[in-house]
Amino acid sequence: MLMKQTSNPFSWVGRGVHSLLSPFKVLLAIMHTAFCSLVGLLTLAIDPHKGDWMMWNVGRRLWSVPLIRRIVGASLNVEVHPETERLAKDGAGFILVANHASLLDINAAFAASPRPIVFLSKASIRRVPLLGVLNERAGTVFVERGNRASSERAVAALTQTIQSGRSVLVFPEGTRSKDGQLKPFKKGAFHLAQGANCPVVPMHISGTFEILPTGTWLFRPPNRGIRVVIGAPLPSQDGMPTDKWMNQAWQAVHQLGSTPSLRTH
Repeated sequence: MLMKQTSNPFSWVGRGVHSLLSPFKVLLAIMHTAFCSLVGLLTLAIDPHKGDWMMWNVGRRLWSVPLIRRIVGASLNVEVHPETERLAKDGAGFILVANHASLLDINAAFAASPRPIVFLSKASIRRVPLLGVLNERAGTVFVERGNRASSERAVAALTQTIQSGRSVLVFPEGTRSKDGQLKPFKKGAFHLAQGANCPVVPMHISGTFEILPTGTWLFRPPNRGIRVVIGAPLPSQDGMPTDKWMNQAWQAVHQLGSTPSLRTH
């Protein structure tokens, strides 16, 4: 005998309420982001050496965690491999390589990283009002594709950043995924990592695409929350071909997407 399935009217009500509130949430997120950016700029204007403090306390605590949990309304589950936790506790810097499918990935990475992070970014970001100045003063490593001199400067800046104990976040797909699936990596970040002789740490972010996919500006209901899994370091090895290291990193990020729980914060 077949059972008749009935829909839950409260779920439709909840979706309707969320649809009505979504534009206001987006406006609140924009205002919150602008306020945090101004706080960051003022902090660095007063003391240019406060980059780490600003990234941790403004980028993570003031901006990213409240935006995810309070404005978007999503739960946040962070799992970090013990070897990466040991690196972080020892004050070692590393390069985080992560999948990228949503604007919220930056906030998820800020909220999850066990060390203050800066970004490896296209040189064009420097020209974006407010955001460009903030990134430059915070220590973002800029690189211009196809420019050898720019790459050499980026390696030097990356090496100094890693040696100071910071982590550098890279989205090696090069752009946001339009379907939420992991795309092939580009070599640039791995050439720089080899030049800086530092470990690469894989990171997988899930749940952000369902809330704010590429091409949309309205938040969708955070039905399953956001999960960030940070794996074990992939150490730099002398003589290893860049392609092989890049493929190892891709496989590591891909596998983290389906890995069982490691350790929950």
